[in-house]
Amino acid sequence: MKNHNTKPSNSQPANSNVTSKNIGIDAHDMKECIDASSRFMGRFNVVKLLGECGAYKEKGVPIRVIFLYIFNLMFSPMSMYYQIKMDTFHEDFSKNTVYRFLENIHMNWHLFLLRLSSVVIRYVAGLTEDSDNRYALLVDDTPLPKCGRTMELVSKYFNHVTMGYEYGYRVLTLAWTDGVTTIPVRYSLLASSYDEKVRGKIREDIDGRSLGGRIRKMARTSMNDLTVKFACDAVKAGIPANIIAFDSWFAVPHTISRLMKEAKLTVIARLKTNSKQYYEFDGRMMNIKTIYTICSKRRGKAKWKLSVNVNLLVKEKNKIIERIPVKLVYLPNRANTKEWICILSTDTGMAECEIIRQYGKRWNIEVLFKCSKQFLKFGKDFQSPSFEAQNAQTAIAFTRYMLIAVEQRESEDYRSCGELFMLFYKELQDITFIKSLALVVSLFKEGMMKLLGVSTEQVQVVVDYVVAALPGYLQRVLSVANGLAQAA
Repeated sequence: MKNHNTKPSNSQPANSNVTSKNIGIDAHDMKECIDASSRFMGRFNVVKLLGECGAYKEKGVPIRVIFLYIFNLMFSPMSMYYQIKMDTFHEDFSKNTVYRFLENIHMNWHLFLLRLSSVVIRYVAGLTEDSDNRYALLVDDTPLPKCGRTMELVSKYFNHVTMGYEYGYRVLTLAWTDGVTTIPVRYSLLASSYDEKVRGKIREDIDGRSLGGRIRKMARTSMNDLTVKFACDAVKAGIPANIIAFDSWFAVPHTISRLMKEAKLTVIARLKTNSKQYYEFDGRMMNIKTIYTICSKRRGKAKWKLSVNVNLLVKEKNKIIERIPVKLVYLPNRANTKEWICILSTDTGMAECEIIRQYGKRWNIEVLFKCSKQFLKFGKDFQSPSFEAQNAQTAIAFTRYMLIAVEQRESEDYRSCGELFMLFYKELQDITFIKSLALVVSLFKEGMMKLLGVSTEQVQVVVDYVVAALPGYLQRVLSVANGLAQAA
């Protein structure tokens, strides 16, 4: 295999001493966004956490260098494959080193993300001055399409957005929010528990007691059971939160009961507008449609139309084993004024407007998914068939989101995570363009002096004449490039 290193290419003329170093286009010097990545890693001890979670090397390229390269791929317009193909991959390690790092069966990426998020959350929580603010945990899943037949545990699932069947994973995610900043905490790539729906290979040679066996078992566990496990893990890790919010897919009586008992959290969830789930209201069993019909509603353009206290029934083998007092809040649907939305809260003493406000935070996890997929190369960096590599890519994408979230929180003006990423990326591309022009100007000057015997002053006169004849925006860019060339 071709050995890629950091030595410059020999494509320049033999008499040319102009390199990327002496015109100041070293990557770590010119890319402020990559400097931010390095500061983030040092500030939150990312390398130390990687070592504690199983990522270490006895010799060779340090883990920090490999991880930082993978981490900063989000700022690159090309993947590692195209960097190698276009001969722009100039690192001290080969692609095999990267894949060995991602496919390391001893690296616990789930624990790494939990510990890193705990550190970041403690920092972000210290910035909140609102004493009435309630920290919340958010739960949701998002599809991650993968079509490779050799990719492990790729399964068939129904996508409720496209209303069709796809192949890939569903990524169940637990995130923390204070209403402004959202931090991913736990995740799991979910595969089907039915073998006939699994398109990829199923490895049976892995001990179920090992780390690899545990993450594969977790991948085929139900979402509701994992939701309870993730919430308990977050509470045990010391993440400050007393509310958990999710949509109707997770609003199951058994799940709500377990979250209250095991995680000690207040549950706020949207309910499905079907007639299958019954509640105890005024001594009778009713669904939410019947309750809304028989009760008098608030008139006018009220924020919420109806609020009632009912008992949520937890059943087992058609027998009621528990009654949970909950509050149902009905509010108009903005998408269709003739319809309504019902939100459940296990805290019956919480005000209706506060319940609506807390549930509104759930939208932050949708923003997390969109930003990760659109900007942070969520699951798109590498196409390794290894299940460990797929988990590693997910954890790294969420770590990238933490960087953007911290930068967003510390910025003076309020900008979305997507806007901040595009600001980083635009700045990176602008600097690269200017440095490239500086290289062209330097080579042009040097060629005229050596081949034509022109003095430095005469060359500068020619450059000034060319710049003056160009449009204004090109004059500004070339003036900066000319200044860099003179400094070199």
